[in-house]
Amino acid sequence: MSECCRDVICEDCLVLLYIDERRRFVFKVRRGGRQGSDKGVLYHDSIIGLPYGSKVKLNTGVEAYVLKPTLRDLMERYFERKSQVIYPKDHGMILFLSGIGPGSRVIEVGVGSGFTTAMLAWFVGDTGKVYAYEIRTDMLEVAKRNLERIGLLDRVELKLRDARMGFDEKNVDAVIADIPDPWNILDAAYEALRPSGSFVAFMPSINQVQRLLLALHEHHGFEDITVVEVLSREYQPRPDALRPKTTMIAHTGYLLAARKVYS
Repeated sequence: MSECCRDVICEDCLVLLYIDERRRFVFKVRRGGRQGSDKGVLYHDSIIGLPYGSKVKLNTGVEAYVLKPTLRDLMERYFERKSQVIYPKDHGMILFLSGIGPGSRVIEVGVGSGFTTAMLAWFVGDTGKVYAYEIRTDMLEVAKRNLERIGLLDRVELKLRDARMGFDEKNVDAVIADIPDPWNILDAAYEALRPSGSFVAFMPSINQVQRLLLALHEHHGFEDITVVEVLSREYQPRPDALRPKTTMIAHTGYLLAARKVYS
C-alpha cells in the first residue's frame, strides 16, 4: 500500500469497513466510489482524509468503522480464491517452524491462489524473496493478481515448473511445500537449502505424514523432525456470555518440519 496510507485514508488506499462481526468489507478507495452492504452504503469520498479507526455512518445512519486491513483481512476479504487454501492458524505455525523473517529467501511449492505466497512475501519483507513453483498456469495467474492487488508481487518470483525436476535456487533459508507428494521433492529441497535450513510440508492426511516420515528417515539428510496439528477454538467476545463459539476450525492439516544436516 502507498506510504500515504500509513495513518490517513487517501485515494487508492485499501480500507476495511467493519460494520459488525459478519459484515466486513475490504475495498480500494476511489473518488466517487461506494461500498454497499445490506446495512447501507458507504460513500468513498466521505472517508478520504480520515484517520484509520474512525467511526463513520452509512447512508442509512448505521454506524461502522474504517480500519486498516491486516494481512488476514486482505486474504479473507479481498483475494480471489480458486483453490483450497491454508488457514491462518497453520500459516502462523509455518512461520514459527521455518524460522523465516525479514531478508529470508524462501522456496514455496504449490502456489494455488497465492495465500501462502502472500504470507511468506509479507514476512520476508523488502529485502527477502519468495520463489514460488506451480504447475498450473491458471493458478499462477490468480496468485499473480492477488499479489498485485496488495503490492507484494515485487517480492515474489512466480515459476511455472514441476518442483520434482529441481530448483534453480541455492542456499535458501526454507522450502515450504503444499503438494500431495512432498516426499518426491526431498532431494531437490536438500540441494536448495542452506546448512540447517528448514523444510516444512502441509498435508491433509496422516497417511501422507507417515510416508514423508519414512522418506525422511531413508534420506539421512534431515533431522530435528517435528509433526504438529494446530486446532483453533474461537470465543464469543461478550462479557455477559463469554464462552466458546458453537463452531471451531478443527482439523485442516498436519505440518511436518525438518532441518537440513550432513550425514
